[in-house]
Amino acid sequence: MMNREIPSDWSYKKLGDIVKFLDGKRKPIKEADRQKMKGPYPYYGASGIIDYVNDYIFDDDLILLGEDGANILSRSTPLAFKISGKTWVNNHAHVLKPINGTVLGYLVEYLESIRYEKYNTGPAQPKLNKAVCETIPVLYPPISEQLAIAKASETMDKAINGNNQLIAQKELRKKWLMQNLLTGKKRLKGFRGDWKEYQLGQMFAERNERNNDGFALLSIGQNGVYPQEDSIKKDTSNSDKSKYKKICIGDIGYNTMRMWQGRSALSNLEGIVSPAYTILKPRENADALFFSYLFKTPKLVNLFWRNSQGLVGDTLNCKYKDFSIVKTMLPLKDEQIAIAQILQTTDRELDLLRAKTDKLKEQKKGMMQVLLSGKKRLKIN
Repeated sequence: MMNREIPSDWSYKKLGDIVKFLDGKRKPIKEADRQKMKGPYPYYGASGIIDYVNDYIFDDDLILLGEDGANILSRSTPLAFKISGKTWVNNHAHVLKPINGTVLGYLVEYLESIRYEKYNTGPAQPKLNKAVCETIPVLYPPISEQLAIAKASETMDKAINGNNQLIAQKELRKKWLMQNLLTGKKRLKGFRGDWKEYQLGQMFAERNERNNDGFALLSIGQNGVYPQEDSIKKDTSNSDKSKYKKICIGDIGYNTMRMWQGRSALSNLEGIVSPAYTILKPRENADALFFSYLFKTPKLVNLFWRNSQGLVGDTLNCKYKDFSIVKTMLPLKDEQIAIAQILQTTDRELDLLRAKTDKLKEQKKGMMQVLLSGKKRLKIN
């Protein structure tokens, strides 16, 4: 960026010339000590709030820039971010106070936009030491333009945060629906018959079909069944797939050793999965979508844990014979379907809202790339 042509009224300044480092004031607190000083003030680390304490060391609008950790290179979470008001910061983030009129909102966006590989000073764990940070070149528009860019960023952030609030409200609504509809506490209009107790074996048979070479290899995650080739995990499957199990559309697959953690999913694909999974084929009186939600509820997860065999967590397993004897109260299939459709509609609404947040973030990223580089200028009143 240093060699690129920039607007004539912009310049480069070293970070150390436009901020004051307040690192000397920060102070780490051991977790055991934080347990004794719980309070209302956020306790920040390199990637954000990690606790709340009853005292503070800063009371200002400031920028935190992560000092160490893998995030310096991976950037899976913001590395530079704004904090406000009464706060406590540990020694894993540089504390920056903009000076000489530098606009905090502009600077935090600029620091978040750049890559830090060449500033990394850690021989093993990535690290940004203060001396190197002070030399980081910052593209510096006139103050009026910094203010305009900061305002544009703030507008986008408000839109993103507003959408995220809608997501949070919708998630609470879904939680309420699951707690009430899946337990029979609330009944949908038109359904009056009493729920009855069934063993899950009366609802599902085990599908144990093998020797299905030629089908796609699938994985079962917390939120669904997907092709192994789409997984971020390395394919460690055996080249001999003769013992792999077939899973069909409408089946529910679960990790035999993790069912007590709610590791199950409804399949919308046909393929084969590892023998480590148990495959459930719904009987005529069962709506698989309803049960895919029911199996995630704390009550059912607890029942799966109680019926798993093994001495400790990592050795517990819930084979079909254990699963099949779990008892729970259930409605008839037509009510199962009605409940599942409501929950599915809520999930689709959540998917749309999450997609909107992703789109807004992409729009902001694109906007900031052109504004922070000077490729596009904002009108200054």
